[in-house]
Amino acid sequence: MNSNNKIPSNGIKGLKENWRSDLSAALSVSLVALPLALGIAVASGVSPMSGILSAIIGGVVTTFFRGGHLAINGPGASLIAAILGGLLVLENNINYVLAAIVVSGAIQVVFGLLKMGRFAKLLPSSVLHGILAAIGVIIFAKQAHFALGTTSDATTIIGTLRDIIYKLPEANPFVFLIALVGLLVLIFYKKFKYKFIQIIPAPMWVLLLSLPIVFIFDFFNAHSIFFLGNTYGVGSELLIAIPDNPLDSIMHPDFG
Repeated sequence: MNSNNKIPSNGIKGLKENWRSDLSAALSVSLVALPLALGIAVASGVSPMSGILSAIIGGVVTTFFRGGHLAINGPGASLIAAILGGLLVLENNINYVLAAIVVSGAIQVVFGLLKMGRFAKLLPSSVLHGILAAIGVIIFAKQAHFALGTTSDATTIIGTLRDIIYKLPEANPFVFLIALVGLLVLIFYKKFKYKFIQIIPAPMWVLLLSLPIVFIFDFFNAHSIFFLGNTYGVGSELLIAIPDNPLDSIMHPDFG
């Protein structure tokens, strides 16, 4: 959009007026959306392609239904708790979870048509803050094991958190190195004022700096590495698996 904050024109006219700015914004958003969508999908316990497809649909389809000129649509971190909870209740059947999502979406459409959004103000802010805090705890509990290269068989979030401490002696330092690099980049990204650094989003820097570690220690082939008197295994099972045919990742809701 133009720098004078003028509301862009609709249709082809608006595209002609702002295509340069829109193209630049689209590239920036896509660089952030790709790793974010993959991360949300993995944290939610579903296939990585689910995150990519959700980002595509969110960016293309829902654009025509939103109410503002400036918005970014796609999977949000709040979905992690909802999907994890659904998988827990529905015995890890993602098809049932998808059916529940379709029904909840239909209910939201009905609420929107009936102008019932104003009733959301009746919900106490403390409840919303509690939900957001719980989402943060759930994300941390799940992702901490990925960062350490460990696993947890716990069926509750409290158990998963407890296992973080118990599994520390089993942590894989080569996996943790990647997580540490990512955390440092995200924490100190804004400290660097150089234009060539700021022009690339922080999540993309995480990928760019993590990939050399993956190649150096050859995460593509299963093998063991001796380090500080211990042997640690690395291999492709620690990487995100993307199918050759994206259509194989498409799942359908089961209303049965």
